[in-house]
Order: sequence, then C-alpha cells, then structure tokens
Amino acid sequence: MTISFKERVKGVLITQAQIYNERFLNKEYLIHSNKFKYNLFYIIAAKKDNFLHLTGVSTNLKANDFFDKCLNETLIEDDFDIRDSQQKGSVRRKINSLPFAFNLFNGQRILVEENFIKNCISCSFASSDKNCTLGFTHTKKAKPQTLLKGNELRNPISVDVIAVKNEGEELFNIVYVSNKDINLEQFPIKLK
Repeated sequence: MTISFKERVKGVLITQAQIYNERFLNKEYLIHSNKFKYNLFYIIAAKKDNFLHLTGVSTNLKANDFFDKCLNETLIEDDFDIRDSQQKGSVRRKINSLPFAFNLFNGQRILVEENFIKNCISCSFASSDKNCTLGFTHTKKAKPQTLLKGNELRNPISVDVIAVKNEGEELFNIVYVSNKDINLEQFPIKLK
C-alpha cells in the first residue's frame, strides 16, 4: 500500500516534533569557534513556534498550535497544505533534512558560518554537518530560522566548543571541546 506525500509528511512531522521537543525545547546551547569574528559565542534557545519554519508547509494554525498538534500526534492532513510543486520540492528537502538538523549539537563535528546569507535569508550564523544547514536568527538568543538540504556554507569554520544546559540553569555543561588548549573559563560553563 502506498501512502500519499501529505501522509508521509505528516508522519515525519509528528516523529520529528518529538525529537525537537526532546533536544531543543527548554534547553540552550552554547556554540563557540576560535575563528568567530563577531561574537565570542552564540546561544541557541529554540521555541515551539520555530518548528513550523523548518517544515516548509503552509498552515492556518498558529505556529505554537501546529507544533502542539505534531507533538500530541493529533495533526491531520487538513491542518497543513502544500500549495504547488515548488513548495512540494521544498517540503521534500526539509523533511529529509529534519532528522539531521536535530542531531547537530550532540557532540559531533559540525561546521559554522557567521553572517550566513542564502537567497533572501539572512542569519546570524548557520551550522552544518554536511547533510543539512540550519540557520539561526539575529537575536540575543538565536532561534532556528531556516533549514536547507546539504551543506550551504560558503566559508565554513569548525566548532571548538558545544555546551548545553536546561533552561533556567545558570551554567552550561560541556558536550564537545575540540582541544584541551581552549580557555573554558571565558564561558559560562561548569568546569570539572
């Protein structure tokens, strides 16, 4: 039995909302590279409404309600739309990239680029694991803004520190450090 494209999209959105909830919501990530020019580090603090931006679908639902329906597995095909073949191609690329996007900061080697621009999208920075590129907003605490298939970074640099904390905690816990010569005392990180 073959399933329709919208049914497949719905399944991916429901599955990925669970992972987004687990890995991004109520957490903050600190990302540092010794090669950053504009900031010592960036802090990522995703919210529910950012999930919709990463899917490519259209909906009449508010972004928070859309996420809640995905998370609660009550999303139905009538809750979202894919208007034309161009949007269908975009949605296809995004649903294939979502699983990679939510694993970007789990301690593996990733690349970043400050002041990332792609077409009409401008981001404070973007990260890539070569499977996808995740761009972030120009805000004090960056939020996921866009998701692209593959590595779209033009001037990639390596990440030297990744740290995470639960929202409300004061200090970050180290997830990844590229080398022992990095001065971790310059970050709001728990030192062991």
